[in-house]
Amino acid sequence: MNRSDDGDRAKRLEEENEALGRENQLLKTILDKVHESVLAVNERDEFILYNREAEKLEGFNREDILGKKEDEVYPQPFYFSDEVTKMILKTGIPVTEQPYWFRSKDGRKTNMIFSAYPFFDQGKIAAVFVIFRNMNQMGDFIATTLNFHKQFFDQDQKLSLENGYHLEDIISVNQKIQEIIAEARKIAVHNSHVLIVGETGTGKELFAHGIHNAALHSGEPFIPINCAAIPDTLLESLLFGTVKGAFSGATDMPGLFEQAADGTVYLDEINSMSLPLQSKLLRVLQEKTVRRLGSEKQTALNCRIISSSNTDPLEAIENQTFRPDLYFRLATVTINIPPLRERKEDIGILAIHFIQHYNQEFGLLINQISDDLLQQFYQYDWPGNIRELKNFIENGMNFVQAEDKVLNISHLSESFRERLGQSDRLPEAPVHQGTLKSTLLETEKNLIKTSLVQHQGNITKTALSLGISRQYLHQKIRTYHLAGLKG
Repeated sequence: MNRSDDGDRAKRLEEENEALGRENQLLKTILDKVHESVLAVNERDEFILYNREAEKLEGFNREDILGKKEDEVYPQPFYFSDEVTKMILKTGIPVTEQPYWFRSKDGRKTNMIFSAYPFFDQGKIAAVFVIFRNMNQMGDFIATTLNFHKQFFDQDQKLSLENGYHLEDIISVNQKIQEIIAEARKIAVHNSHVLIVGETGTGKELFAHGIHNAALHSGEPFIPINCAAIPDTLLESLLFGTVKGAFSGATDMPGLFEQAADGTVYLDEINSMSLPLQSKLLRVLQEKTVRRLGSEKQTALNCRIISSSNTDPLEAIENQTFRPDLYFRLATVTINIPPLRERKEDIGILAIHFIQHYNQEFGLLINQISDDLLQQFYQYDWPGNIRELKNFIENGMNFVQAEDKVLNISHLSESFRERLGQSDRLPEAPVHQGTLKSTLLETEKNLIKTSLVQHQGNITKTALSLGISRQYLHQKIRTYHLAGLKG
């Protein structure tokens, strides 16, 4: 070996030592910036690490601590030197999340939670490191965390209100829903009024907002109002607006029709509106103008009206609670959304979607729903539809532990488990039209699609859950054009 090789090796060793030195300094700097107190002792019970937060907590300077034994630093008897640290050096068993109080040199009492861990080098215990959380500071930390959480929530809410829902946000593998979405895209580009019919919780407002956002005037306001939640007198003022002096306390205020401009007013549960107010709404639609209460001035009506009913409007007409002439004005286009019990193939994909939503909101890591719980969901009738399913998922996610990965029946509260137990019927098969062969193929496609989404595109897990081989699953994915489906 020549001198050149020796020189190269020495240079590499020098560079490696410099890199290790920088990495060591970086780690020490990071430890000095964390909010927890961190200390470590070697196998001889001598301090080898003591960060800045530990200095603040205990009132020592690390220059006076490093290299000394614990019983040289702390007064006796002392919990750590007498018990915890030496015990871990002897047994190698960590001690986690234990309460402890400490009185510093200046007499301050500090309540803490600590965890202590062994550090192994080549199979032998080389050190013990301890992490303390100062409980006296936890109140400030929690307050700061809640404040930031509120800021993030407010930002998310603002974005949600600004952007709203889109037709692309509608989650379904049901053929009927896919057809409705396609129809909604077609009618969105026109300005005709739309009536959406569906049971409570089926997603009527999601479709309404989606149609608005797919329209030419999507940049204009989308203004929803629940006709069932507001008294008639107030609803009339909100819709048409008022002028000062129209009645006691009235002010100059544009109504929702004016505020919407070229946008959309969504009249939710229009079937609950009183007949006299229906008559006034009909006149507005016929004349395409709106007049504020107490005013003689007519203002052109430019907005689109999307309304919804949670009951069959034709039955309401027959029962004389819905004016037929208003119905024909509002129902230029009618969309009928099927209830969840008629599209049960959507339960799995919707459940996973809501799980992912609450994972993000609650900081959890659930990635699957158990087959038992999914089977219970398929057997349930869902009178509250998708909104009720979301409610079930939220209930279960509240009882999930940080280490849990699968949502199962035990996570649901007792009242929710009882609700599932009320239905002992077999799952209703999705309704299909056509031959037996086409129905079977459609059912197979939907089952594969739901399972792929549930397992986030994992071929092995999907094949196992369906009881088929990976090769057969790959073949079916190609046949049904499901490649890349991951939820």
